[in-house]
Amino acid sequence: MKRLILLVFLLSSIAFYGYSQSLSLLTTSGSVITNSSITQIGTSDSLELITYMFVKNISSHAINVFCKKVEVKVMDSCETTMCWAGGCYPSFVSVSPNSAAMAAGQTITDFVGHYGTVTGHGFKSGESIVRWVFFNEANHNDSVYLNVKYTTYPLGIDSKIARQGMLSAAYPNPANGSASFNYCVPAGSNGSIVIRNLVGAAVQTEQLNEGSGSLKVNTGGLSDGLYFYSLLVDGNISQTKKMVVKH
Repeated sequence: MKRLILLVFLLSSIAFYGYSQSLSLLTTSGSVITNSSITQIGTSDSLELITYMFVKNISSHAINVFCKKVEVKVMDSCETTMCWAGGCYPSFVSVSPNSAAMAAGQTITDFVGHYGTVTGHGFKSGESIVRWVFFNEANHNDSVYLNVKYTTYPLGIDSKIARQGMLSAAYPNPANGSASFNYCVPAGSNGSIVIRNLVGAAVQTEQLNEGSGSLKVNTGGLSDGLYFYSLLVDGNISQTKKMVVKH
């Protein structure tokens, strides 16, 4: 009987280890988005849509974590790339060559998913769906994912975009001492604009009022270079665009 109980306990432990979840996905504002779906919106003047998320080891032990992209549906004119574990990889790479070593409780903030056009020009109208997956090297079933629907519209189709937020190109661009943006935040939602540097670190955050408006931000304290600015609606990235700062 003791042997039977021990065997049941051992099998239960193995099953638990095999199916327990060690990872959690968060928005940059801290909202949990593990195993969920979001939509990012762009227009024909957008050059790229960028997905940021934080990956947290919620287990009590250290693990090595790989990133995998699954292109559920991608328009012919578009491609996806990722940055993870200290490297950024070309579009034909679907699993990161390197894993990120994560201590128990550690959060990694440097994941970036890029969705852009093959030509480098503006988007065509349509949508693509990409699943970003993070998995434990020691147990590939120990994984989490985020489905991202990248939706792009021609200029002038504002009604649907306005329901999920809208962000204009920065002007002037390149910016010197300041840059301005037009935006639309859906009624009842919290909005913000976050400016990030090339490695994804937030260097400036501005809160927005709901509805349509314009915002002028001071860029005098930013170093010369390329930046990404994102519209966040209720903690989720709606759109991301590029801005150059040159003093």
